[in-house]
Amino acid sequence: MKNKTNTARALRFLSVGVVLSCLTAPVLAADYSPYPKAGVYEASDSRFERLLTVKSNGKFTLEVSEMGKPGQLRSGAGEGKLADAPGGWDFREGRCTMTLKRAAGGMQLHVEACASAWGDVPFDGKYRFQGEEAAAPAAKAAPAPKAMAAAAPAAAAVPAMASAPASAALPSRKELRQQWAPLSSDTVAGKSAGFWVRSSGGAAPASGLEHFSRAGFVVDASSVYDSLPPAELAKPPLKLVEVPLPMVSAREGLEFEVECRYGKSDKAVAVNVSSLGKGQQVTRKRASAWMLDASWQVVEIKPASKAKCPQARAGY
Repeated sequence: MKNKTNTARALRFLSVGVVLSCLTAPVLAADYSPYPKAGVYEASDSRFERLLTVKSNGKFTLEVSEMGKPGQLRSGAGEGKLADAPGGWDFREGRCTMTLKRAAGGMQLHVEACASAWGDVPFDGKYRFQGEEAAAPAAKAAPAPKAMAAAAPAAAAVPAMASAPASAALPSRKELRQQWAPLSSDTVAGKSAGFWVRSSGGAAPASGLEHFSRAGFVVDASSVYDSLPPAELAKPPLKLVEVPLPMVSAREGLEFEVECRYGKSDKAVAVNVSSLGKGQQVTRKRASAWMLDASWQVVEIKPASKAKCPQARAGY
């Protein structure tokens, strides 16, 4: 009788264990990923800057550049997709092999026979996790625009203005170089302060006039991003001061006029709405005008017609 009781008790424990394992298995499967944590890893030293960027799908880019005075500095770069391997991950393409092993705070990277394909630079090192790709503090919302001419007559009616995305993440310099377009290059208070725009995906199909999702003044130590090493490209600029853009319809687009003058300043920017009328004729209306003051604060010029711009336009 005692043996039957023990057997029944053991069966109950076994059935409970099976149920619990069934309940936890999907959770574990959902948390599992065959790839390392997505983000930016860095292994720079006094001679070389090393940057490894891993995507959530296992794709990676590896960039190494020598530091020093401009001249015969070495650099190299590789890319591919990682595969799960014992103790970490690896990548193989021909003779080129890269292995990643788990290490505290990051990964230990080792490369073999990749010099001919990626460049003759030292890729090996311990790459420490720096954060998600292009992670940066949220851009602060610009203060309420100041009226530039309080005694001036009221501005003519213009299209409704969309608020600047106050909580939008500050893009990295790499994102600016790849996804934004600089329309001007100026200097304010000793810093580069060009006006940049980001397209929202090309021309509006009904008009051929271009739509934009973001625009603003990029304040940074330099605007020459092509010469920056990978580690610096992964960082955000000093500041992005966005301006609100007008809301446009399918038959409208945006234009930007740069190098505009207002008073003693020649760094103002005007935003125009272009409309496609009868006979495919394009008409333009000035929506707003903006400039930066010496404190890198955006200032609205009212009325917008007070900004005197050259004839050349950008953004359509």
